[in-house]
Amino acid sequence: SLSSGGTSTTRDLFVEKHVLGVPMWQTTSINLLCWFTASFTYYGLALNTGNLAGDFYSNFCINMAVDVPALILSIPMFDKLGRARTLSITLILGGLSCIGVTFFAVDAECEMIGPACFNMMARSWLAFTGKFCLCITFAGVFLYSSEVFPTSVRTQGMGLSSVSARVGGVLAPLVVVVLGQASRDAPMYVFGFVSLLSGLLSIRLPETLGKVLADSV
Repeated sequence: SLSSGGTSTTRDLFVEKHVLGVPMWQTTSINLLCWFTASFTYYGLALNTGNLAGDFYSNFCINMAVDVPALILSIPMFDKLGRARTLSITLILGGLSCIGVTFFAVDAECEMIGPACFNMMARSWLAFTGKFCLCITFAGVFLYSSEVFPTSVRTQGMGLSSVSARVGGVLAPLVVVVLGQASRDAPMYVFGFVSLLSGLLSIRLPETLGKVLADSV
């Protein structure tokens, strides 16, 4: 069924009709949240490098370098585990990693010891793990959205998803700068909980791997 006039509109992304066994409005809403979260957390974790303990330049290089193995690993994950399941797994693991950072406090003594301090090392590598997972998520939302939206509304769906991601990208530096001034852990709490929430909700997304995809709503 199409909107009046016989052409598809953005409104068709939020209808009750089931596509791949799930209401279209539910798939669209959760997918938009995943796009928001992928952009919000990915760019947020990149910008939050300065709030990590230890050498800024080393942290920055490692934080950027984790994208390479993440993108390589994403290919077999999408093909073996499925698109929706990979999104759920990486969002949940990424969220838990971000929240895990806050369990390792770094005091003045630890700062003096440097990278040899266990808490400092744990905080950094949990943050890197979070970005590793969320890099896979960011790659996944492009692939998943291009398949889950029916052909007749794919353009509108991808466009709306991109808008959602841009909103996340705009808010990310605000969280890092504003909350980071109040507490080193505050941005990680925010990124972690948003990612964890999205991961849990994304369990409801329909799988597209090996499925016959819809042409219209």
